[in-house]
Amino acid sequence: MNKIEHERMDNGNMELKQITEKTFYIPGLINIGLYLEGNQVILIDSGNDESAGRKIYQLLEKQGWKLRTIINTHSNADHIGGNNYLQKKTNCDIAATSIESTFIEHPDLEPFLLWGAYPFKSLRNKFLQAQPSRVTCIIKDDGPITSTDLTAFPLAGHFLQMIGIKTPDKVYFLADSLFSPEIFDKYILTVCADVEAMLKTYLLLEKIEGKFFIPSHAKLTDNIQDLIKINKEHLLKMSSRVASLCDKPISREDILAAIAQNHNIELSSSQFVLTLITISAHLSYLFDQKIIHPIFKNGKMLWQKL
Repeated sequence: MNKIEHERMDNGNMELKQITEKTFYIPGLINIGLYLEGNQVILIDSGNDESAGRKIYQLLEKQGWKLRTIINTHSNADHIGGNNYLQKKTNCDIAATSIESTFIEHPDLEPFLLWGAYPFKSLRNKFLQAQPSRVTCIIKDDGPITSTDLTAFPLAGHFLQMIGIKTPDKVYFLADSLFSPEIFDKYILTVCADVEAMLKTYLLLEKIEGKFFIPSHAKLTDNIQDLIKINKEHLLKMSSRVASLCDKPISREDILAAIAQNHNIELSSSQFVLTLITISAHLSYLFDQKIIHPIFKNGKMLWQKL
């Protein structure tokens, strides 16, 4: 969930870049991975909509390559938006973890989850709800991926069951586990559904050794330690900010409003629910850390420091 980048944008004119002998990527606001086996391609995510899928298809046609499989790191619309078009054109396989596969096949569940009920029309848009596609292979979130030379590893925290992908030549595709400093400068918040799990993911990322690393929303690099530090500091700073707002009883929506006003964030319907899920994750984390607790007053759930 490329947020809060509040828009999920197209990769524009796609350009294929080679990293190692068999590993490529298409750079853009959403970095898309490719792994080549003979003349067959395994795609890592598919972009944000049909237009992205069409451009990927044209790029592969130009190279004389056949799309065999799409591996989706997770089910957010900007990562599966090209699935529907590409699967119809090529009858390719689609692989994903068990929880994420449910959302890939039933993408209307994402706005349902974010809103907490059947979403009103403004939330049923391509930025939150991709076209459905058929998952043909359920993969584990840790270990070899069936019928490929690739390996999955867990990247919990951002969404439900997100994974990263490791190639045999030690290129790591890191999905939405890390965001660039430019995104933090521009959007202030990035979506995190589980703060404690995200912190554990940072610890995992600190230990991996590879030649190259490609987050979906940051530049290719041969060293991610500074990026991990920036992301971790930002996450903990936001938790501290949420906690400070709980000095007096305050609702979740008023916490959101205070942060939005402080950072001049202009909210739409989509932006509101994406921000709210992140605030909710911080509240859950702070509660489990025994820093805040909920109280109920005048029909409202309020949060206050212990």
